[in-house]
Amino acid sequence: ALASVVATMAIGAMYAMGRFARSTSSVGVFHEQTLPYGTADLAMVSVSGSPTDVVAKPAVKPPLQIFGEDESVFCYMTMEKRMPTIARDIVRDNPWLTEAQAAAVEEIAKELEDAGHGICRQVERLKADTTVPEKASDYERSLHEVFKPYVGKEWRETPWLHGEIFFYHRILEATEWFSHKKDYFEPPKMRSLELAKQSILILTNAVAGGSRPTAAEEPEVLRKLIHSCLWGNKVDLCLFKVDDFSQDGVQQKDKHSNIMTDDAPKVVDYLSSLKGKPSQVDFILDNCGYELFTDLVLTYFLLEFNWTDTVMLHCKEMPYYVSDAMAKDIVFMLDHLCGLGDESAKVIGERLQQFHAEGRLQWQSHPFWMAPSEFEDMPADVREMLGKSQLVVAKGDLNYRRLVGDRHWPYTTPFADAVGYFPTPVVALRTNKSEVLVGVDEASLAYVQSEDPEKWLVSGNFGVVSMWQP
Repeated sequence: ALASVVATMAIGAMYAMGRFARSTSSVGVFHEQTLPYGTADLAMVSVSGSPTDVVAKPAVKPPLQIFGEDESVFCYMTMEKRMPTIARDIVRDNPWLTEAQAAAVEEIAKELEDAGHGICRQVERLKADTTVPEKASDYERSLHEVFKPYVGKEWRETPWLHGEIFFYHRILEATEWFSHKKDYFEPPKMRSLELAKQSILILTNAVAGGSRPTAAEEPEVLRKLIHSCLWGNKVDLCLFKVDDFSQDGVQQKDKHSNIMTDDAPKVVDYLSSLKGKPSQVDFILDNCGYELFTDLVLTYFLLEFNWTDTVMLHCKEMPYYVSDAMAKDIVFMLDHLCGLGDESAKVIGERLQQFHAEGRLQWQSHPFWMAPSEFEDMPADVREMLGKSQLVVAKGDLNYRRLVGDRHWPYTTPFADAVGYFPTPVVALRTNKSEVLVGVDEASLAYVQSEDPEKWLVSGNFGVVSMWQP
């Protein structure tokens, strides 16, 4: 196990220093390769022999991850296995799709499953020579320049972040979403919510089914709800099957050993310092269903017990990453809580609806939340919007990758080093579902890598609560 820990850490360090291509002649041999993404300040590295033979200056900003760079990495499995399955599930779950729409979705699946050798084509509505450019939305136009360099290349040649987002945009086009605005991910969203019913009732009864906590008890309740939000993030339909979301499937793992970095007490102390002052907490949402439910329970607590004046929820405009929350999913969840036939769920649902009517609970979407860029590159209006908040809660894997940078960081890189650009205090609640990770100490790494050497980075069984404030 110790040898596995050392090897994994060494490989992570290698990736942190540059974009490498695996030699076809010798396993474990890496060579210099041109870095295409504004990498003038990067240290160029050659590594040969053992992965520990790394001699180079630390990279200032490691490059974006690349599809198909190494068949052992998680992005390869995402591209060749998960994304074609997601595409075909759309056809299976939505019989209202026309024959042409279903065929267009299948075309995307076939492009991807050929080991990523399928050729990217431009979204038709974004073609520069289109005769009806007015059909393209502002969001589509904003993506045109980003995606253009990858048209005509193999999918495996695209940066992982760009490739994934390009996939979901291609699905929007294939299903002609802009003409009907139907959520083709709604069937699995509804199935997962039904399977999580008992877990939902357990949490609503714990929070609103008994006596109200005293002022002295509130901080500990808040800490536990932060952990609940963390483990709610495991429920991700673009990674796990719907059947995983039964009562057993969403069981919380609130053991300190499973939380690799736990800044929940720091978050509680910070929010406590704001009590009695004008304040707002923002959530950059991830998944709907059970995860959105845990976000709303935390929101209920923050507003009901006056830990903040206002909560702003940032959601997606369009179907995205299978289970990502849209505005309609928030409205549905509030109604769902009121209609479960459980008094504690009804209390939470009705109070949240009242907070919304009063303006204390708000939600909005912005094209940037679906953009193929990292948060460091947020536009001025988003920076100004988030700068008004006293705390931003970034939920989930994709938001984490965009927050810290979708890069092969050394896992022990301080969280502050990756997010110091952020305009306001931020906390990331994220269960590990991809190979991007920062802010973890050596002891935690050794423990999780010995517990689950193969899948600790991607299983969702381990997570982080990482906070930074200026």
